[in-house]
Amino acid sequence: MSIQSKAKNIMLPVVMISLALALRQMSMTIVAPFISTYCKSLAGYTPLLAGLAVGAFGLMQAILQIPFGLLSDKYGNKRILLTGLAIVIIGFIVGFFAKSIWMLILARVLQGSGAVIGVGYSWVAGLADDQSRTKAMSILGAFVSGAAALAFAVGPLLRGVMSVSWMFLAGAILLTMNSLYILFFLKDAGDHGKASVVQRSEIAALLRNRTFVTMNMAAFLNNFMMMSVFYAAPIYMDQVTGQNGMWKIFVPAIIVAILFMKVTVKWVDKGYVNPVLLVAFAVSFLSILFYFRPSSFLFLLLGTTFFLCGYITIATVAATHVNEVVEDSLRGTGNGIFNSFQYIGNFGGALAMGAVWGNSQKAAWLIVIAAGVVGFLLIALSRQSNINDTERNDLEHEK
Repeated sequence: MSIQSKAKNIMLPVVMISLALALRQMSMTIVAPFISTYCKSLAGYTPLLAGLAVGAFGLMQAILQIPFGLLSDKYGNKRILLTGLAIVIIGFIVGFFAKSIWMLILARVLQGSGAVIGVGYSWVAGLADDQSRTKAMSILGAFVSGAAALAFAVGPLLRGVMSVSWMFLAGAILLTMNSLYILFFLKDAGDHGKASVVQRSEIAALLRNRTFVTMNMAAFLNNFMMMSVFYAAPIYMDQVTGQNGMWKIFVPAIIVAILFMKVTVKWVDKGYVNPVLLVAFAVSFLSILFYFRPSSFLFLLLGTTFFLCGYITIATVAATHVNEVVEDSLRGTGNGIFNSFQYIGNFGGALAMGAVWGNSQKAAWLIVIAAGVVGFLLIALSRQSNINDTERNDLEHEK
């Protein structure tokens, strides 16, 4: 079978796995802006419990990414992905029937407990060979990142025609349909017939890999910035376009960002990983300057567009690079660690913006810019370190 025909054969499974993770991501993000106000209609409401309901999802995601990754290495990606999606679906159904704040907290815990983003990345990376992996990971990255951003535009429109509880039910139905397709029509990647346990020494060796650690830190900073922007930018957009008009900014921004990412992926395939990441981080933190003119529709559009260009590119390239250095036997574990760093970044970004925003919006944005600059320097220093290692190896070889 030729390389081109093999690449075509994996595209449908890649799209369906990407769709499952995108639907999961969108279903979670769509309801996020309305959870705190929705909690007020439930029995037993207190502001503290409402905060717990909002944060429970992200906390469970950060905690369970690695365990799900370990399980996928032992039992296979398909089995563990479907298990995680089933937990999410149950969480949606519990959320639909929730009448008390405690029942909603349980629903959010279940929704977050299906922490299978890393498993999905592992599966897609395992399906693809070296020639098609970047393209496959770019499809997955575009689906997941695009879904998260699009949810901010679609959420207010859906909220106008249905309640939060019905939005939970809609998510459950869509995910169930997609899960059934995965169950009956997709095959797992790799041979998991004999269960094996990942050894601590293997994980320790992985954590000593400089490229792996660098990509994890890049993912943390990228998601720190993303959550910060998605915390604050919709506040500005609401004042300029209204909730129902946010799509005018998010939809064009997503389209341009995906096209930008497709161009950068070609350069990644040519071996320019670090230069692409440097450009992406620069685009991300420079885009924040546009948010210093929050009353301008054009500046909000440009800021969001440029930021998403950087964010989606970093998310895709970092995930691809992680899967190039991780062995097949550790792919689920490696992706679990990688996605844990991403969700810790989500938590840190939201926490930092929430703590500073009320006192000084400019200071909050400067923190986001600083995170982007740190990411830029991280990649630049990593590149210099790799050059020094190469020169040192060459000298030793000459001796």
